[in-house]
Amino acid sequence: MHAEIKNNINRDDLIDELNAYSPSPKEEKFIAQFLDLLKSPRCFYRDHFDRGHITASALLLNESGDKILMNYHKSLNRWLSFGGHCDGEEDVLAVAIRETMEESGLTAFKPISANFIDIDIHPIPANDKKGEPAHFHYDVRYIMQMIDDSQKPILSDESIKLQWMDFEEALGRAHKDDGMQRLINKIKR
Repeated sequence: MHAEIKNNINRDDLIDELNAYSPSPKEEKFIAQFLDLLKSPRCFYRDHFDRGHITASALLLNESGDKILMNYHKSLNRWLSFGGHCDGEEDVLAVAIRETMEESGLTAFKPISANFIDIDIHPIPANDKKGEPAHFHYDVRYIMQMIDDSQKPILSDESIKLQWMDFEEALGRAHKDDGMQRLINKIKR
């Protein structure tokens, strides 16, 4: 991996960053909810369903920064960024990097910043196959950017399709998802 990141980011670092964060009006309500969830020792585990659990994700830009690689997610049946469960890992930036690599097959990218750009709390429907009740993902979101566009994405088992899109097409594909719309618009600016 090409990213240079701070090692050993932990729960306290995330709490500090949340307390220092200047949220958009839509995100303001999320800060207190995140801070409350972070009091739970198991909030970074996927089986923590009391309110939900922390996840991490990233939008991946091409090298010139004018396109986003969008992921048509198999289970959720919609266009999303890359991301997923922390599985006990408190370093949410490392999780966002890992999930982006796993779901895109790409490694030639780096975080634009070690700080998150957005937070979101969104519902996840029950999944009987996995034995999971309906719950919430408390998602910490980053931006990654390719450092070599010659590397080609590889479809993972979690996706139906990967596609490079300009900002307007990405916004159109995420039209029913306020959180994705907010994230794409932040990057677009």
